[in-house]
Amino acid sequence: MFKSKNFILFFVFLTVVFSEFLLTNLRYSNQELMLDNYSVYMTGNLMTGIITLILVVFLFLNIFSKNKYRTGVLMVLLVVSVIDVAILLFSYSFQDKEKKVILFVLYFVIKVFLTISVIVLYFSSSKKMHLLNNLGYLLLVFVLLFSVTLYMVYNFSDDSHKYTSGVKKADAGVILGAAVWGGNRPSPVLRERINKGFEIYEKKYVTKLILTGGGSPNELTEAEVSKNELIKYGVDPRNLLVEAKSNSTNEQIHFVKDKYYDRFNYKKIILISDNFHLFRAKELCRFNQINADAFSSDTPLSTESYLNFCIKESFAVLLFWLSGIG
Repeated sequence: MFKSKNFILFFVFLTVVFSEFLLTNLRYSNQELMLDNYSVYMTGNLMTGIITLILVVFLFLNIFSKNKYRTGVLMVLLVVSVIDVAILLFSYSFQDKEKKVILFVLYFVIKVFLTISVIVLYFSSSKKMHLLNNLGYLLLVFVLLFSVTLYMVYNFSDDSHKYTSGVKKADAGVILGAAVWGGNRPSPVLRERINKGFEIYEKKYVTKLILTGGGSPNELTEAEVSKNELIKYGVDPRNLLVEAKSNSTNEQIHFVKDKYYDRFNYKKIILISDNFHLFRAKELCRFNQINADAFSSDTPLSTESYLNFCIKESFAVLLFWLSGIG
């Protein structure tokens, strides 16, 4: 029985290590990056790496334990770990973002459940699975993880204080797109981002403004509307760079990196958006090795509306940390 236990738990260990490699590879490929860009200090890498390390430690503690283990419990752990690997392998066959999201969330839930189960098994005198207790611990872990993320998003403070002396500069400001209203008018959210972009341009924190955001057919894009407004404000059109095809923050960040940041060897950019949005935008930049500061627009929001946006952003941040899907 002792040899059987060790064999099963060691096989679980192999699947856990393999799944962490698969996840890391997917995280980078989802951001169109190679694994040679890997850094342990990236939040997602650190988060899943710590979970994997804890899981591995307790797997070996169970392996070296002299207690008797139930074969059925060990087989459940093995099956769960194999399913987790299968989910990641299956995700390679999908291009659809929504399906990938579902698979990554399922993978992470199972991974945390497996970790909790292995920890509880080591401390349990009966060496049973304790399914309901494990599910309760699982819920607690996710509540804590989400609460910490929400706190970070809600209390995010921009970098405008770094520029008050007028000495610090950046290569370009990036106005992240927002909705355009009928008649090719900027929505109040986009208007405030345009105003903030004009403010940092007028104060000479930047000499160029990169305008991002696509749009609906037969209408001006978000970037084009931003350009028209800034020209009205008196900005030289030669200092306005337009990206008019992106449909997400992730696409906008990648465009800036490929077309300007890497190409012209930028040292720093300034992201301009709503405060609740900037935490995720900066995380995307950091993962893609873009040195970015952030300026918050002045869109007026009630406490309730701001909290609702922060909740949505927190889910998006957690998903990005886990999977690299921006």
